[in-house]
Amino acid sequence: MRSRTLLRAGAFFGAAALLAACSGGSSSSEGGSARDEALVIAENEPPASFDPVQADNSTVDEVVIPAYDSLLTYGDDGELAGVLASEWKVADDGLGVTLTLRDDVTFHDGAKLTATDVKYTLDRIKSLNIGVASFLTSYDSSEAVSDTELQITLSTPDAVFLPALTRVYVLNSALVEQNAGSDQGQSWLATNDAGSGPYQLTGYRANQSADYEQYADYWQGFTGQAKSVQFQYISDASTQKSALESGDVDVAMDIAPTDWSAFEGQDGFAVDKADTNVVLYTFFNMDDATTKNVALREAIASSYNYQEHIDQILLGAGKAVTGPLPSGMQCATAEVTQPAYDLDKAKQIVADNNLDGTSVTMTYLEATAEMEQAATLLQSNLAEIGITLDLQAVTYPQYVEMNSSPETRPQLGMIYAFPAFPDASAIMYQNFNSKMIGSQNWGGYSNAEVDKLTDAAQTESDQAQRCADYEEAQSIASAEYPSINMANAQTVAIMNERVQDFTYRSWHHQTVNVYAIQVS
Repeated sequence: MRSRTLLRAGAFFGAAALLAACSGGSSSSEGGSARDEALVIAENEPPASFDPVQADNSTVDEVVIPAYDSLLTYGDDGELAGVLASEWKVADDGLGVTLTLRDDVTFHDGAKLTATDVKYTLDRIKSLNIGVASFLTSYDSSEAVSDTELQITLSTPDAVFLPALTRVYVLNSALVEQNAGSDQGQSWLATNDAGSGPYQLTGYRANQSADYEQYADYWQGFTGQAKSVQFQYISDASTQKSALESGDVDVAMDIAPTDWSAFEGQDGFAVDKADTNVVLYTFFNMDDATTKNVALREAIASSYNYQEHIDQILLGAGKAVTGPLPSGMQCATAEVTQPAYDLDKAKQIVADNNLDGTSVTMTYLEATAEMEQAATLLQSNLAEIGITLDLQAVTYPQYVEMNSSPETRPQLGMIYAFPAFPDASAIMYQNFNSKMIGSQNWGGYSNAEVDKLTDAAQTESDQAQRCADYEEAQSIASAEYPSINMANAQTVAIMNERVQDFTYRSWHHQTVNVYAIQVS
């Protein structure tokens, strides 16, 4: 799994009641073993925190999903659907949103969820100004009109405010306030749960496992879901494979492509492949003395063997991209400058611009098979055109810290873009608008016209005009080669026959919707 954010996880807390259960041996009250009633998921990276404000990070989003409810989600038809919010209405001027909340939801301590909790959650996100706050920049204030009605005021019309509410997980305001400390509860929520979701967080061992058990009074009830859930953090892909084969885990998300064939067609296992909106990019540092040279960027982008990436690294489970956006995302356009693999062209650019002998360094995330192989492939391709590429594997928190200033930003940085919702803004604004420099604008790209277009698309209500703005922004940005758009991989999850109804959700990439899964 790959992710985004900064905060580091705390130490072990609470009673890890499920650890023994998930290793087998004990009995449940119904007579079956606890392991038989548990869902165990292998992941390669532990969460930075369990605080929902950090849920722009996929590793955090995954561990938040079992314990919390969001305000909205996306249905199978791709349209917004209610979760805690049963109704929502945007004011004619676009500056107000009224939410009507369910009245039958309780938190894990039994307290009733009300509009006051939603207001508290939104105000906290704004105040902390981290994580999911980047999706909610238009939020100004809100008023709890009643227990079930919240009136939200926006500072500007915002076409993506409602989609952003799919990443707003509502906190038990009274419980967080009791544990607020000096950081608005960040330290406490790093390893504790204040949610209303189907599962309660019962234990966490840093870098090893996270444990949950059913919340008996969950408002949607249970119909065959696991009694308990455990995430096991296994960084090595071959170890994940062994754990799945032995039955120690039920779902593995990070098995290397070369090992998929060991499970395909094998009795007792299923391989789930799904198209995604995720692109693997290598962003150039636009402020670095070497990589600010557009000719160098074009040469490097033209040297990469994109088809070999699809065929040899992904073993066909993916496709090439035609620009900054994945082809399946609304507003994507192929009418942009997207380099093809052309070593002769790359060599000519190097010769014409006296770039032979140039040396650059690239960072990528460790324990990620696709990144490791893509980095090696690019290194080999660049050697053929006279450019030396040094490689540096880092953790995600290290990568985020490096990108916090131009002085420490990598010359080339390989990272996935995980769109938080299926809207072009989740890439074109987050990764290419200069307001996001130091955050998810990983290369420090800045272009006034791109800013103008992506800003306009944020507030425009007409979808056709929004797409026109995004298409023009893609064209302008692509001509400056701010990134190598390497590949759009499918997501591959492998599971044993106990797991039923596993469904990939593109707006929660690299996560498991444990409540939707039946176990047998």
